[in-house]
Amino acid sequence: LAGVIRKGIFSFVAFEVTAAAIGFAAFRTVRRSEEKRKYLYLNWPSLASTYYWVEDSISFGQLTGTRLRLSDQRRWAQIDPNSENIETD
Repeated sequence: LAGVIRKGIFSFVAFEVTAAAIGFAAFRTVRRSEEKRKYLYLNWPSLASTYYWVEDSISFGQLTGTRLRLSDQRRWAQIDPNSENIETD
């Protein structure tokens, strides 16, 4: 019984560490790549909103995510002929 509990705890911790590492790697990739942010924004808008919200949250009131979102939207509206995809708050 103790072995089963120990194995369960180890599996849970391994899963949590793996999930955190994957989440961090994904966040870092999106943070550094405008192309990835644009893909998220056009295809997965709720994930893009979550990304910008997380950026705002970790910037301690600097609203880095909001400024980045607005900057991205301005840049994409100038580049894209289909600028009706760009939404504003």
